[in-house]
Amino acid sequence: MGAVLAFARAQVGKRYASGGEGPNSYDCSGFTKSAYARAGLRLPHSSGGQAARAHTVSRAAARPGDLVVGSGHVGVYMGGGMMIDAGNSRTGVVYRRLYNGLHIERF
Repeated sequence: MGAVLAFARAQVGKRYASGGEGPNSYDCSGFTKSAYARAGLRLPHSSGGQAARAHTVSRAAARPGDLVVGSGHVGVYMGGGMMIDAGNSRTGVVYRRLYNGLHIERF
C-alpha cells in the first residue's frame, strides 16, 4: 500500500471535478481508482462498486491504505484517524480527520 499512500499524498491540493480521474482533478471514486491502481487493483469509477469489492473492518483495526467509505463517498485511510479524499468542488483533494458516518473497508 506504500504506492497508494504516496500517490494520495501527492494529489493533495488538486481540484475536484465530477467524473475526474486525474491527473489534474478528481472526484472521490476517480481519486481512489487512480490511487489503488498503483497497487495493481483495477476498480470501477463508482464509490458503491469499489466498496462492494472490499470487506468491512473496525476503525480500531484500520490500516493505512484501507478504503474509507461513506454514503456515496470514498477516500484513502492514512492512519491516525486521518484520510485523504476528493471531497467536493469547495475543498478539492484534502487531508482530513475521519468524520461520522464513515467506515473502513479493506481489499
